[in-house]
Amino acid sequence: MMLAVAPVLFVLLWSSGFVAAKLAVPFAEPCTFLAMRFAIVVALLAPFALADRASWLSQPARLLHSGIAGASMQGVYLSCVVWSIYLGMPAGVVALVVSLHPITTAVLAHLVLGERITPLGWTGFCLGIVGAILVLWPKLDLGSSGIRAETIALCLMALPAMSCGTVYQKRFAAGLGAASATCLQHVGAVAVAGLGAWFLETRVVDWTPILIGSLAWQTVAVSCGAVLLLMLMLGAHGASRAASVFYLIPAGTALMTYIALGESLSPIQLVGVAVVTTAVILISSTASKNRLPPAPLDSTGMGHARSSDCAIHGRDAPTGPMT
Repeated sequence: MMLAVAPVLFVLLWSSGFVAAKLAVPFAEPCTFLAMRFAIVVALLAPFALADRASWLSQPARLLHSGIAGASMQGVYLSCVVWSIYLGMPAGVVALVVSLHPITTAVLAHLVLGERITPLGWTGFCLGIVGAILVLWPKLDLGSSGIRAETIALCLMALPAMSCGTVYQKRFAAGLGAASATCLQHVGAVAVAGLGAWFLETRVVDWTPILIGSLAWQTVAVSCGAVLLLMLMLGAHGASRAASVFYLIPAGTALMTYIALGESLSPIQLVGVAVVTTAVILISSTASKNRLPPAPLDSTGMGHARSSDCAIHGRDAPTGPMT
């Protein structure tokens, strides 16, 4: 039942984070805000991770792998996204670039994890891009002065960071409990955002009620709630299927801003919402379950490739180490 409602809850929580971030940006620099947010998440989830320590004490190298995945899919991704907006890149353009995440993840999952996507599934990925463009079309300000070499570079860094982190988590750090995986990911994310805040920002924070409310919401609802749901979906499904829900983020954000901020919602955006919903349904119904299991860890703690008759014969393989 939780898996059935996880995509809807994830989209609602993750989309709300963009609204909260828009309210917080005037009061704290991007990496400073993110470092505080990530650090609070680690403190909140540490007791749950310790209670679940049996899932990672048996293979402590997964601690390192989860941290690396989190540094990429949380630290680098969010730092680049928020910094590009902070420097003037229109949020619609950022969202359009990031909405390519599902298809780049599908390609990586096919190459690295052996996930097989049917032609109908690839049709869904293409429909998702079309739908995202329709949803974001009224907000695409391609003539904005914020579209510069540095903001474009930040967006292009964010896209592979999220996709590579997703596939890396599935390949090398699967098998951890959702709370443990989320906590350990945010340890890596704190390192990235902390370095960015130290070297690039003044670290001055204006503690207004709006900032405190935004920080509390993004910490509890987005970083804890939404990321826990993402870990749940990633553990239960293939990386490409789990990533497909990101097509719904622009649509969810448009609905959130319409409800919370009173922004308009045009007919073309409503068409886009329908298209991306259809795309996610196609991907979810056709994504293959024939995928390689997470790589076992050798004595050095590094994963290594191995052949698997489970992948050949279409059976789900065990996620634990091979004896």
